[in-house]
Amino acid sequence: MRIFVMGMFVLPLVACLDGAGAPPESQRRAEVAAQSLPATGGRFVGRYVVPAPADLADAAVFAVSEVRWRIANGVVTLHYDLPVGLVGGDISVTLTGTLSPGATTVQLSGNVGTGWCSAQSTVVTCGETLDNLSNLPVNQAVVEQAAAEYPGPLANRLAVASLFSSDPIGSVEFDLTTPSSGGGRH
Repeated sequence: MRIFVMGMFVLPLVACLDGAGAPPESQRRAEVAAQSLPATGGRFVGRYVVPAPADLADAAVFAVSEVRWRIANGVVTLHYDLPVGLVGGDISVTLTGTLSPGATTVQLSGNVGTGWCSAQSTVVTCGETLDNLSNLPVNQAVVEQAAAEYPGPLANRLAVASLFSSDPIGSVEFDLTTPSSGGGRH
């Protein structure tokens, strides 16, 4: 059995092996086949992940209380607030793109950057390169206060915020089976 880690979930995959010890071609295609993005929207609980070295990986995951995924007339809008503990203030991200029926990826853009989204099972992942943000962190004291709520070393959370301020890239992920109760800041 192989284990795949996708977003917030660990997915076991039981492989039927052919005589050579490799999965049959049809299964290899199925493993890498992309899934269509959801064509309906909603508000979901999510998380924001900053690319970080392995020793900071746990500190690089931030809860996002609400991610909005809206589809209207073939246009998808992704909206959420960056975690206060990452940026030290209120910064909203809104990216849009054209979603073709059955599309497995969508390119997004907006005033704060660009991104792309794809889906695996019920999880949508949107990788982003952000720019046109205010000077980060907006307020270092807010970052430090929020970092104190992190169960790991305070220094690790602060290091992730520093990484993000110098190179604001990351991904927001949300599970279509976990609706939000409307706890977004904006």
